[in-house]
Amino acid sequence: MDLKPLTQLTANRKAPEGLLAALAVRDNKRASADAGLQLVNEARSYGLEMRDFLRLAVDPMAAEKPELYEGLNGYEAALKFLNLPVGNDYDSGVVLDLASDTFEYSPGTRALFPEVVDDVVRFASRQVDYENLESLIASTRTINGVEMISTVVNDENPEDYKVFGPVSEFGRFRIGSIKTSETRVKMWKIGGGYRTSYEFQRRSRLDLLTPYANRMQRELNLSKVGLATDLLINGDTVNVPANVVPQSSFDNLHGAGVAEKGRIAYKNLLQWFVARAKAGVPIDTVVGNWDAYLDWLFLFALPTANATTRTDAENLAATGFRIGGVPILNGQINFVLSTTMPAGQLLGFRKGETLEQLIEAGSLISESERAVQTQSITYVKSEVSGFRLVFGDTREIYDYTK
Repeated sequence: MDLKPLTQLTANRKAPEGLLAALAVRDNKRASADAGLQLVNEARSYGLEMRDFLRLAVDPMAAEKPELYEGLNGYEAALKFLNLPVGNDYDSGVVLDLASDTFEYSPGTRALFPEVVDDVVRFASRQVDYENLESLIASTRTINGVEMISTVVNDENPEDYKVFGPVSEFGRFRIGSIKTSETRVKMWKIGGGYRTSYEFQRRSRLDLLTPYANRMQRELNLSKVGLATDLLINGDTVNVPANVVPQSSFDNLHGAGVAEKGRIAYKNLLQWFVARAKAGVPIDTVVGNWDAYLDWLFLFALPTANATTRTDAENLAATGFRIGGVPILNGQINFVLSTTMPAGQLLGFRKGETLEQLIEAGSLISESERAVQTQSITYVKSEVSGFRLVFGDTREIYDYTK
């Protein structure tokens, strides 16, 4: 499917009542449902989820009473027009009851149901996700159709990914080619949902779904972190698996001594970081499971031998380092939790150059149509996502069991 250009959407922005009046019809549920399906299809034609579509398609200042929508963007103006909660209305029981009535009597508005529940959850809870994808990826990009795996090749030396460097006068710059392989990026449909009955809707307020939505969001994050970690470890059909170096390979270097197997040795670990930096791919992110996280903490948490009341972490803080990872030079190497990582291993990589998340256009609203057509409301968190390795040389695994 060819997507419509977004300039076409912004050039034809409408007032809230102009775009959404058909959804708000209360005496004709069929007409409201049809209008909801049409809105879903329109958003899909631009490759946008409902929130972003309404942000671009609705012009609050074109409304009959623009003062009602002052300070609101297109999405928020749409919610206000449809009697759905906006901003600080999320803590009002009366407003949430009103929203439940809107979804019941105007079924077309259910096209916005997932976004409204997400907003309620965001306002009502501030849960911490110990495993989060944002700590692993360099960027997120929306794609339309198939994405092929690409690689970077130095035209002069295929083994060298680096292309920038000084040249003599009239010298020729090194050029790297971004080549597309014949293998496509593997895309995964990830998600789940809860369906509420017609009777449930009449007796329950919208915020009852908050704890269920929290669980869904956490499980969605866990799934995506697991897929991303697997790709970082094993590579794809174009980029090879990450190289594994044993901790013992740094024994007796620079006064390190012999490291105890099964525990992270501080001096050996620092030598690994320096070795990666010397190779031109310094590490700024380390991934490990819960046990590795404890081992990581113990690098700093125990009192030093000559000062039993002060830990290494406190000593480092006194010198100006921000605690949270192993300091190297003036930078910070951050630890990221992933239960998918094998025991006794740390995966090190450079975050800004390694992994990209791809989201299939329109996949975030693929389930809205089903919710509009039935006598139930389905809250679904789903998307079609994949991950692409940008450079293949930025990853390495430090195995402290060997």
